[in-house]
Amino acid sequence: MTAKITTAQLRTRIKGDPDMYALGFLPIDSFARHAYQTKSYPTIRNVHSVSNAKMHECERWKLTPEEWLEEMDSVRIALAHDMKLDLIRHGYTPAG
Repeated sequence: MTAKITTAQLRTRIKGDPDMYALGFLPIDSFARHAYQTKSYPTIRNVHSVSNAKMHECERWKLTPEEWLEEMDSVRIALAHDMKLDLIRHGYTPAG
């Protein structure tokens, strides 16, 4: 069985350890980790509904379209968190 992560689980893990990259919270054998590591940010950003589900990925990873969307939402959250950490760690401070 493929490991899965929900957005709620990921948010809880990030809240518990906000200084850790979220990639580390994505299960190693999950579609979410695979997508994080292989899909472009524009591809991930443009997923908004189950109609965007790639059926070949659903079949390969044994996901329903709803689970596929939840995994992609988790990837979007993980990427946003990790990009924020990169900015902070490289000395970015917002103007103002």
